[in-house]
Amino acid sequence: MAEWFVSWFESEEYLNVYKHRDEKEARQLVESIISITNIKNKSKILDLACGAGRHSIEFAKKGFLLTAVDLSENLLNNAKGNAINAEVSIDFIRADIRDFCIDNKFDLALNLFTSFGYFESDEENFKVFKTAYNHLNKNGFFVFDYFNKKHLEENLIPNSSLRIEGGEIIQKRRIENGRVIKNIIIKKNGYEKHFKESVKIYSLDEIKSILEMTKFKVKDIYGSFDKSKFDENISDRIIILAEK
Repeated sequence: MAEWFVSWFESEEYLNVYKHRDEKEARQLVESIISITNIKNKSKILDLACGAGRHSIEFAKKGFLLTAVDLSENLLNNAKGNAINAEVSIDFIRADIRDFCIDNKFDLALNLFTSFGYFESDEENFKVFKTAYNHLNKNGFFVFDYFNKKHLEENLIPNSSLRIEGGEIIQKRRIENGRVIKNIIIKKNGYEKHFKESVKIYSLDEIKSILEMTKFKVKDIYGSFDKSKFDENISDRIIILAEK
């Protein structure tokens, strides 16, 4: 059976669901990453699971050298178009981050916007840490952005709807067997389409443990894009700065 993200990320509806994740938000996160890493201009950056390229494009605008990887041809095509419109040059590569491997080494690797936990097994999910580590220069940084388990469990919104041109997007969420499951129903112009998201829920301790097993040094942990320190009780994100 095909993995859920293959059909969902290839659909034109995916970008409608997440259109509220805009350039302003991407710009804020990019500024924060530059600040916490002190990464130098013209440094080489690897964006693992780049999606439609929001973060890669913001980095490229600032003069960094970007390689951006994603499995979805649909999202990569959007990313390429967005990069052209922004007048920046990015090396986009279609690949699965579980087994992605090139000879280049980078100063910074990214895995942002909860582009993690999609796979069935822990071994597969944590392969992204090995991919990042193997592609970094010595003392290179890895920035990992994921949801906070406790905040998610206590603040999950079971149902929501969004009006779109010609219809609506309905999202139903639940936690089941250690995963957050989202059923997405898109009603548009008399048609109805169904999609699913399924993301494994990991605690901060589990993530830190695997990062350290991968030989990363965890340098800092933030709780939001504004660089506030992580607080398990109130932070909605886990943003980890790790060093090779």
